[in-house]
Amino acid sequence: MDYTKIYTEELIALVKEKIKSVGEIKAVKFVREQTGMSLIQAKKFVDFCKE
Repeated sequence: MDYTKIYTEELIALVKEKIKSVGEIKAVKFVREQTGMSLIQAKKFVDFCKE
């Protein structure tokens, strides 16, 4: 799935920074808090941001 069409570059950049600073698990939690995604959706989004 191409998340760049759904979410802003700003959110993607924030998630990438979270992955580097606090790790993947907390980045998933951050995504869930910001977007209301389910756990699985947020994990897939974080995986997308890692690429």
